[in-house]
Amino acid sequence: MRRRNKSGTKTDLNYLARFMGALAPDKKRLNEIQAVYDNLTLLGQLLGAGTDITGMRRDFQALASVLLEQLAQEHYKKATLNLSSCARVAIDVLIRNLFERTADIGFLATDGEVCAFAEAVEADPALARDAAWQARIGSHFAEYVAKYSVYHNIILLSPQGEVLAQLDGANPVTQSRDPLLAEALTTEAAYVEVFRSTDLLPDEPSPLIYAYRVMSKDGSRPVGVLCLCFRFADECQRIFDSLVSEDDWSVVTLIAPDGRIIASSDPYQFPVDARVEPVPDNACRILRFAGREYLATTRAATPYQGYAGPGWLGQVMAPLNHAFEMAEALELEGIPEDFLAGVLDVATLFSQSLRDIPLKATSIQQELNRSVWNGNIWLARENNTHNAEFAKVLLREIGATGLHTRRVFSESTSNLYKTVVSSVLFDCGTQAALAIDIMDRNLYERANDCRWWALTREFREALGSASLQDEAVRQRLTRILRQINDLYTVYTNLILFDQSGRVVAVSNPAYNDQLGKSVNENWVRNCLGLRDGQNYCVSDFVASDLYAGEATYVFSAAVRGIDDGEPVGGIAIVFDATTQFKAMLNDALPRQEDGSVVPGAFAVFAEADGWIIASTQPDLASGGRLNLSPAFFTLAQGESTANIVAHEGRYYAVGSCKSSGYREYKSAGDSYQQEVLALIFTPLSERLAEAGRITLRETAGSEYRVSQQSRKADLCDIAAFYIGHQWFGLPPEVVLAAVDTERLTPVPGSCEWIAGCLMFDDQALPVVDISPALSAKRQGGERRQRDGMLDRRQVLVLQAGTPPTRFGLIVDTLGEVTSIEAQRIEPVPALLADGQSLVDSLVKPGVEERERRILIILSLTKILERSSLRKLSVTDMLIREAA
Repeated sequence: MRRRNKSGTKTDLNYLARFMGALAPDKKRLNEIQAVYDNLTLLGQLLGAGTDITGMRRDFQALASVLLEQLAQEHYKKATLNLSSCARVAIDVLIRNLFERTADIGFLATDGEVCAFAEAVEADPALARDAAWQARIGSHFAEYVAKYSVYHNIILLSPQGEVLAQLDGANPVTQSRDPLLAEALTTEAAYVEVFRSTDLLPDEPSPLIYAYRVMSKDGSRPVGVLCLCFRFADECQRIFDSLVSEDDWSVVTLIAPDGRIIASSDPYQFPVDARVEPVPDNACRILRFAGREYLATTRAATPYQGYAGPGWLGQVMAPLNHAFEMAEALELEGIPEDFLAGVLDVATLFSQSLRDIPLKATSIQQELNRSVWNGNIWLARENNTHNAEFAKVLLREIGATGLHTRRVFSESTSNLYKTVVSSVLFDCGTQAALAIDIMDRNLYERANDCRWWALTREFREALGSASLQDEAVRQRLTRILRQINDLYTVYTNLILFDQSGRVVAVSNPAYNDQLGKSVNENWVRNCLGLRDGQNYCVSDFVASDLYAGEATYVFSAAVRGIDDGEPVGGIAIVFDATTQFKAMLNDALPRQEDGSVVPGAFAVFAEADGWIIASTQPDLASGGRLNLSPAFFTLAQGESTANIVAHEGRYYAVGSCKSSGYREYKSAGDSYQQEVLALIFTPLSERLAEAGRITLRETAGSEYRVSQQSRKADLCDIAAFYIGHQWFGLPPEVVLAAVDTERLTPVPGSCEWIAGCLMFDDQALPVVDISPALSAKRQGGERRQRDGMLDRRQVLVLQAGTPPTRFGLIVDTLGEVTSIEAQRIEPVPALLADGQSLVDSLVKPGVEERERRILIILSLTKILERSSLRKLSVTDMLIREAA
């Protein structure tokens, strides 16, 4: 009986690669080339003549395996990045929301209206059924929910569990015996958080409730328990809608620590109360659920200002047959190919193993080219062999296979690089959306806070009467402001001002010097002219004396008189913009696998005209301008974009997302509609690509060709090669073979012509570098230093003179061994025959030849004389080195 794998044990890339549709074209091309190598290897072994490519075939197999593995790995990384980011955003956004609720319950439980009603009912229980009292407290609750629409019900209980008042008249409960009552009356914590079934809300399976005791006016005893009932399902759906698009197969869930699903973006696939296995250690695993396999990841909440929530987890799952659709590099479709090529050329994202792939592919091509070159040398020497035509065909196929190999690896590696870069772009776009969502949700609370606190009865009574002259009244107002500020730490100051704009109380003693002064800012006049209690106003993001001269937002709402509801003053709340915006942006910065911030990444909040609100980059200070393409700023509400830019001498992936508001904040009915964007920058390189570099890389290894002529008596063979950018040739009969420079051993202290020595046929041969004499060393050297693709040169093993002298000649690239018409060979012009030239003759371009460059035939005799090799043996060179 076969034992089935447990959930999560299949993480082998070979298994996952079956579901990566984007790998299919690369697999197909590599398999086709592999079949060609198999055939050519067999034929080459039969022919001999240096055409055995068994080693190259083995190298190709190994490199193809590495390439496919790397492609699969990067597709896996991008897919898991998508899932991980989604899971983290889901739980972190919810936890930030719930943190605000923990402050709400603490404030509303001390609200004057609530406390007065509960204490009055304690003294006279009949008031609980008094229509006027019920209307008054019901209206108060309705005002609160009109501003904090995250709640669907507010319930006030007596210490014995009797329902004294509630917002939702359809809720039938009149008495509760829930344990939260006793806990709220006795807890030393600042709130009680409950997520389970309760008799307070019998129609909801697992409501989320925040509760706390209501104290008497003198603080001596509890007179009730207040419960805020959170719109949990509604909030989760909003989060899910922002994370899962219509064409996305991912399922976002929130789960309890034991794996019970408490919310699901697709309850048909993953119903609430079903159990799944949390994935430990921030990993990604295959999860089997209801007979289907999913790629899944789980993320715990990041604590926000010390609040970690109820211990819930974010878990995202994608069916395996759709899990890797997001891994295709669609984010790069709008980027010009030449610009993208420059980015890929200098990007620092790629591991050494990724960077080695094109180098190894070039090495394979060089090996094949050398095999072809050596085979043609053999044919040129043995032109009467009976299988010459077969050999020529085979050599042509080997050469074509080398070019095809490099081209396919180049394309596949480019796809691999693009996948890596597109992952970064995707992450930037996702994190920008997260940053602006965090900002919108946070400022939504600020808009609510100022409107609600403007309803505080003590404020309305004091500002609407002459009692402001009384020091005791002003002290009472100050205590209330400080009490609020202690609960809501996102503010540096809360300010109460009268109808003339004069400051009458502040929460922060550091601003006591503002007392009695008038605030002469536009938002004060706007605030005092607001139509009703549902309206608020926000200052421009500018420097303010109320925030130590730094830029911030000041939210304000009119305080209205008790009798006529006309403005009698206002309350202003000074947002701690520097601290809070920096914290928001830091939370949204791209992360590495270990959770640390990507080095060099930074984030910015900016207005639509590019003016910076906040930044994690020190040289992009608030009030400066962000100089980017208008495409990053001219977005619709909620729209996002991602692209690559050249910024400050580096390439960056940049994601941008424009604010769309949250609930009522910045909605269609909200008068406040300021356009703000979040931008996330991730560095892709340390420098910009050099002009001309990409063209050089693309043409590196290309070969100039001369036309092949049919064999006639007036034809002669030439073995061509390149030193730097110059084109040279030698008669094939002086060439023994071409070998790789990896066999070369440097010889310190030798003249500049001697590059070292190498072993060939058990003989140590000196190797000559004639580039100094050709004025090509600087040009070619710079080229090699600039482009790692050209690092591996060739050594031609030559034999000339009487008695025969063997030595090596360093060349950059092999050309072709070709037949040309003898009449095209001309002696060196008299001006060049100065005794120092290494040139023997020149080959004129043919009439139909596309390459108009002159082929230069070198003289081995002159090379031997100039390099003094006739007088200096390898033994002499080694003795000199030892000395």
